[in-house]
Amino acid sequence: MTTYSTSAIRLPLLAFLAAVLCQSLAAIPLRVLAWDDEVAARKLSIVHAKGANPLENLHPFTRSAPINVVIGEETPPRLQALDRLDEKGVPAVTPIQVPAGMKYPLLLLLPDAKSATGIRTMVLEDDPTNFRWGTIRLINSTGKELIFKWEKKLAKLPTSWAPTEVSPGGDTRNMGIGLFLPEKPNPPLYSAVWEHREDARKLVFVVPGTDPTRGPVDFKFIIETQADAAAAAR
Repeated sequence: MTTYSTSAIRLPLLAFLAAVLCQSLAAIPLRVLAWDDEVAARKLSIVHAKGANPLENLHPFTRSAPINVVIGEETPPRLQALDRLDEKGVPAVTPIQVPAGMKYPLLLLLPDAKSATGIRTMVLEDDPTNFRWGTIRLINSTGKELIFKWEKKLAKLPTSWAPTEVSPGGDTRNMGIGLFLPEKPNPPLYSAVWEHREDARKLVFVVPGTDPTRGPVDFKFIIETQADAAAAAR
């Protein structure tokens, strides 16, 4: 009968447990985008399995530098408001739900008076292999279904905040775009000329207009070029 020493059993077991632990504590590069100047000015931190990262130099039109956040099954990441206390007298927190398998999450910080922190979190996949250079990703936050027209093509923008990707293709150029209601294409809610850049990707939020002179809709542009991405990685 074959016998095994205790040490011979222990070493493979420890290696197995270490592998399981590494899988359950995965570090991913998280970038953050504040919705407006008020959110960007808040004193915030991201708390995760390996510590806390203060959020500094947030901007409503630029992604933050990547933050290595460790995501563990027992300790999911959360947003901590250092400038707002909960009923226990400690900084309020809001959970951050990062879907399994997401490689390049973009954390969107939205104002929310009902949240303990005053902020609602939303996580979008920002993987450049899917959100490619030369594309436009549109998110409709108006609450009304819209149609986006670029050159001679159309794309439906749902009300669910689900991203709609537009790939004009070709070289850098100016192109005509329009936005209208499905049941009322004319007159359009908005029409203009946008620049298409093959070395940039544009995240565009369609928002309700607040200035009557600008029309019923407005836009929040988050534009990143390949040079910007290289600088952020460095």
